[in-house]
Amino acid sequence: MEFQNSTLIGSGPFKLVAYQQNEFVHLAANKEHPLTPPTVDEVIFQTFGHEDALVQALQTGQVDMITELPHPTVPTLRNAPNVKLVTGAPFFPEVADIVINQIKAQDCPQAAGGQCTGHLALLDRNVRLALAHATDKQQLIDVLLLGLGKPGLTLIPAGLGAWYNNTLQDYQFDLVLANQLLDDAGYQDRDGDGVREMPDGARPLIFRLQWPTDVITAPRMAELLSQNWRQIGVKVEPQAVDPDALIALCCPGFDFDIILWGWFADPDPNFLLNIMSSAAIAMASNESGYANPRYDDLYAQQGVELDPEKRKVLVWQMQEIVHHDVVYIIPYYPQKAQAYRTDRFSGWLDDQPRLALEDLSSLVRITPVQ
Repeated sequence: MEFQNSTLIGSGPFKLVAYQQNEFVHLAANKEHPLTPPTVDEVIFQTFGHEDALVQALQTGQVDMITELPHPTVPTLRNAPNVKLVTGAPFFPEVADIVINQIKAQDCPQAAGGQCTGHLALLDRNVRLALAHATDKQQLIDVLLLGLGKPGLTLIPAGLGAWYNNTLQDYQFDLVLANQLLDDAGYQDRDGDGVREMPDGARPLIFRLQWPTDVITAPRMAELLSQNWRQIGVKVEPQAVDPDALIALCCPGFDFDIILWGWFADPDPNFLLNIMSSAAIAMASNESGYANPRYDDLYAQQGVELDPEKRKVLVWQMQEIVHHDVVYIIPYYPQKAQAYRTDRFSGWLDDQPRLALEDLSSLVRITPVQ
């Protein structure tokens, strides 16, 4: 016997009334909900095929709130009458990262296909630190995100709230200091071509810089990084790569020097913390090849610590370690932009650590403006 579940069953403050793919979702309020009965009678999520039409619909009052606001349209709404523009970390925080191949010969997962061809200079913290000081994060945010981002520190983004170690001091953009670091470490431009060589003179600091073809901001980021890094005697060879091919090169291949990529964060920091553990190298999820016994020990401890405050201390220590070791250069944490009309409904939760006006926490609170 076949059982048809034609009638949707739920227990939330709203119920589905109608749905048309790529057109709309119509929800009706459950006024009898025992915990959070909505004040409004219904909510309709409408899909727009063009961003200009979406923005115009908010300005004219056709819609009351925009959930997905494209960054190029933000200036249009900054001073629009009866419209409030809000920005913040997405509900699922995102991390952009500059991945640096640090796999050591003894850790190379050859049985899993590891090639481990990374430039040996990247094993030197002095080089990674110089690259960090030569990365103008604010420039990347302004150019790539139109200002909608925050400078990053570690893989744990600010949107994870208490898990994010906000006491860390970032490596400031300082080309003079970056050059001095490389000078002091013995990386000189012996042949006068503008590119430094290894201390033994055997190999120039020319790094492969790759990114997946589906990351639209990566080509421009690569261009800006190349311009700044060239001022400290580092040259890059930029290349866009098919995402599946790049995964193979990265993990467990370690057949790269530097990759531009990113992660989405879970609500709990464990997954992102695991990426930098030694055990994750063989599991093909450690993309940098970083290995630190102290970090591994703390990772194991935080995984079984039941006291949130004690676990937070461990998680913050782990971030301090990887930030000091310059495991990644985190250019930014992208922000989300949303907007709503101030003359239609009030009560939107627009001051939370993570921005999601479409979440039930707002939809059950909003009330019509009298």
